[in-house]
Amino acid sequence: MASHDDDAGRQSVDDQPTSSLPLTDCCQADTTANDDDEAADQVPELSGDVDELAPPLPPDGGWGWAVVVAAFVANLILDGVCYTFGVIMPQLLEHFRAGKGKTALVGSMLPGFYLIVGKPIMHGCL
Repeated sequence: MASHDDDAGRQSVDDQPTSSLPLTDCCQADTTANDDDEAADQVPELSGDVDELAPPLPPDGGWGWAVVVAAFVANLILDGVCYTFGVIMPQLLEHFRAGKGKTALVGSMLPGFYLIVGKPIMHGCL
């Protein structure tokens, strides 16, 4: 339990200084309108050359989009072959005169190669 000597340095709520303004007066915003406020609401017109406002060039010179397009086309062709192999398999069987097992093995090597090679490449990049 605290003694009265310890409490001597503390101030009570009644002893603390208070603000001279009432709470409602200090929290209300100034609602008087003047010409300065109306001038601040107007948007200034832009001056200068329009070329100054042009967006900056990409740091790679735009080659990033060429890489995106090339990757899209490569994946389009390779995934097209993977997903449509069942459609072209009868023509491959007839052309190469091979069995269904050997021809299907060739068709399954592409997605298998994707999965086997992709993981080490991704772990090398990370």
